[in-house]
Amino acid sequence: MRVLPHPFLSLCLLASAALAPLAHADSYPNKPVRVVVHNTPGSALDIVARRVGARLADQWGQPVVVDNRAGAGGVIATDAVAKAAPDGYTLLAGADGPITILPTLAASLPYDPRRDLVPVVSLGETDFLLVAHPKTGFKTVADFVRAAKTRPGQYNYASAGNGSPQHFAAELLKQQAGIYVTHIPYRGGPVGLADVVAGQVDVMFIAVGPALAHVQAGRLVALASGGEARHPLLPHVPTLSETYPGLRAGTWFGLFAPAATPPGVLEALGAEVAKVLADPRVRSDLAAQGIRATGYPQGRFTAFVSQESGKYATLVKSAGIRAE
Repeated sequence: MRVLPHPFLSLCLLASAALAPLAHADSYPNKPVRVVVHNTPGSALDIVARRVGARLADQWGQPVVVDNRAGAGGVIATDAVAKAAPDGYTLLAGADGPITILPTLAASLPYDPRRDLVPVVSLGETDFLLVAHPKTGFKTVADFVRAAKTRPGQYNYASAGNGSPQHFAAELLKQQAGIYVTHIPYRGGPVGLADVVAGQVDVMFIAVGPALAHVQAGRLVALASGGEARHPLLPHVPTLSETYPGLRAGTWFGLFAPAATPPGVLEALGAEVAKVLADPRVRSDLAAQGIRATGYPQGRFTAFVSQESGKYATLVKSAGIRAE
C-alpha cells in the first residue's frame, strides 16, 4: 500500500533542508581551514595569506593552514580548490593570473573560474616595481628601453610564470616601447627575483614587498613603479606612466571558494576576513610590505573580478599577447 506523506511532515523536511546551510554557518569552522596559495613562500600573495590566516586562527580558535602550490601559472592550485568539497574548509588565496589573465590566454584550462569558483572577499593590492641588476647600468625605464632597442634580444626578463601578472606587465611594456626582450618564466616571483639579484637575469616586474629590501640595500635598481602615483615607500622612483602615459603594472589578491559553498558560510567567512583587514595594525603591517588592504565584500569583489576579466580580454586582443 502506498503511504502519502503527511503535509506537516513534508513542511518539516522542507524547513530542515532550508535551515541546514544556516546551521552549518553557525558552527563554521569546527576544524582546520586550508588556504591554498598559488605562489611560492615570500611572494606578496603568500604574505597576505599568512597575515590574514594567522589572525583568523586567533579569532576562530581553529588552525588555518597555508598550503603553497606554485607552478603552471597558478593552474595547479586553482584547479585543486575548484575541485575541492564546497564546505568552506578549502579556500584559494588567488590573484589575477589564474583567475582573469590565463583564461584569456590559454586554449583550455582544467577549470572555469566563473563556473567552478566563487569570489568571497578581496584581500589587497600592490604595485609592481620594474627592477634591474646593477650590472646592467640601467637607472630608468628609458635606459632599459634604449638598450633593448639598440641590442634586440640580448636582454631578458623574469616572471612568476606564463600568464602571470608580471609576464603580462612586461609584455605590455614591450608592446608600448616597441622592444624585444626574452621572457624567462619561473615557478613564482621570489624564485625569479633571486636570479635577478644574482645577476642571472637582467630585469623583472615584481611586487614592492619582496623587492623592497634588495632595492634599499643596492642589490637591485628600481627603474619604475607601476601605480597611478609614486609609491609612498619609494617616492624617488618614477612611475611607468611618467614615461608611458596610462601604463600601469600591479596585481590584486582575493579569497575564493569552490562553487556551491553554502551562502551562509561565504557570508560568515567574508565578514571575518573583512574584520581582520579593518584592523589598523594589520593594515599598517601590510602597508610596510607595499600592500594596500582592501576587504571588498562578496558583491563588490565579484563585480571587480568580472570587470578585470573583461579588461584583460580587451588588452590581450589589442596588444596581441599570446601564451608561450
